[in-house]
Amino acid sequence: MRGRLFFIFILLLMILLLPQFALSAERLVIHDMIGRRVEIPKEPKRIVALGGTLRYVVYLQALDLVVGVEGVEKEEYMRGLRATGRPYHLAIRDRVRALPVVGEGGPGKLPDLEKLLMVRPDLVIVAEQEQAKVIEERLKIPTVVLRLAGPDGWTFDELKEVLKFVGRLLNREKRANELVREIDQFLADVRTRTRGISTGPTVYVGAVSMRGSHGIVSSHAGFPPFELLKAKNVVDEVKGKGHVFIDKERLLAWNPEFIFIDSAGLPLVREDFHRNMKYYQALRAFKEGKVFTLFPINFYRTNPELVMINTYFIGKVLYPKAFKDIDPESKGREILKKFLGVDVLDEIKKDFPGFKRVYPEGGHLHLK
Repeated sequence: MRGRLFFIFILLLMILLLPQFALSAERLVIHDMIGRRVEIPKEPKRIVALGGTLRYVVYLQALDLVVGVEGVEKEEYMRGLRATGRPYHLAIRDRVRALPVVGEGGPGKLPDLEKLLMVRPDLVIVAEQEQAKVIEERLKIPTVVLRLAGPDGWTFDELKEVLKFVGRLLNREKRANELVREIDQFLADVRTRTRGISTGPTVYVGAVSMRGSHGIVSSHAGFPPFELLKAKNVVDEVKGKGHVFIDKERLLAWNPEFIFIDSAGLPLVREDFHRNMKYYQALRAFKEGKVFTLFPINFYRTNPELVMINTYFIGKVLYPKAFKDIDPESKGREILKKFLGVDVLDEIKKDFPGFKRVYPEGGHLHLK
């Protein structure tokens, strides 16, 4: 009798514990990209990606898992912002119209916690630790932080790590590996073309966006395209990596051979030129016609596909012979299709005139 009661007790205990065993089988404990320990669903079914992380979900063809988006991802909430500065948005804008909004969005902004809870995500992806902390503490929703490009700079190797991490997270590893191979092929191609170059010309990139648009003094130390192309970035002596504001007089002292202007900040550069023509006319690059525009580097965080496209254009400008067979625009369309599945370059060009030569005439800056 005692043995039978013991057996029944064990059986009841197993039944009580069974849901926990099943739950454990369906969940994983991982460390996110900043080292936080998070218990997540083994196969997420309902996700929300905040703070510009949605672009990686789009790259990995996992938009079908998304159950809510920030207002900045929907055109009716854009309030005049040029969504064409984010290629991933152009690829999904029709598909996100029916999705609920979980907050306004934007750098450093928390979602609307009530709205986020209403869409019942089983996983939230963010780019800022503070967001993760608030969401997990208040809503008890598993939240992972990606280590994305920001003020402290980034590398192509770090880009590949983000893609692989999100691929594992969302069970899109095959797609992640495809994109990593594309990046590796891009890197190998550029390195092959610059193999015989020890030190390239002096260069500067200005009007780089960082939490908003800025003028000529906004730059990027350790700029990945310059490093890959072996060009001498003059601002590297100021800061090791990442976004930096420089003194205008310092740029005059450096007087780089080539200047590249991020087209997101081009209107500000044009305004400043009109007010301070003598300053720009003293810069060697402006005098010699060696000023060119790039497509937006950062727009709600970094656009990695546009950085790759810009690299080919910069290479063509600096080393015409090494890149003589490259048509940067055609290469750009190819890269956009690989990352987004569609070519959205024509739409980007409507607002952001990349790949143009900048020249002064009649007190204004013009493009050709």
